[in-house]
Amino acid sequence: MAEPRPVFTRLKLGRKGYDADRVDAFVDRVLDRVNGGVQDSEGLSSHELAIETFDEARGSSAYAEEEVDQWRREMRQQISDLEKRLHEEDIPQEREGSAMDMGAPPHYADRFPRVSRAVLGFDVHEVDQAMDQMRAAFQAGQGPTAQEILSLTFHEENGGYRQVAVAQALELIAMARNAR
Repeated sequence: MAEPRPVFTRLKLGRKGYDADRVDAFVDRVLDRVNGGVQDSEGLSSHELAIETFDEARGSSAYAEEEVDQWRREMRQQISDLEKRLHEEDIPQEREGSAMDMGAPPHYADRFPRVSRAVLGFDVHEVDQAMDQMRAAFQAGQGPTAQEILSLTFHEENGGYRQVAVAQALELIAMARNAR
């Protein structure tokens, strides 16, 4: 079900609140993300939603701050839930071999989705190197244990891989390793 457009109270003359034009533009971006109008890697993250600021306005060109903030908290939770969910369509139907052989979903430009440059993600080169090393070890029949996979750590960088996506992939690989 599509998220409806919120209706915020316009303030009376002299009262201060958030600039209505800025809030309306922000609402459009959030609704595009929540209602599926943009791909996960292109839309607002829950962290970006939390740090958005609005200009101050007065009177009928302003919205009540508490209403906008409440709506923003609700949307942040929805987007956070979207970020955590592993999409069914992202998992290949035919999964022969190990989880390492699974290709990246076609809408990802890289191995994993990236966060915006304003947000910290895992270092792309470190993650790629670790995945390549694991793949080579598995192909040689000497793959790491599930505990070793889950204990991997990476530095953070702006615009890196989305941390939740990397963690989910590593958990899937570790689960597949334990299943043997």
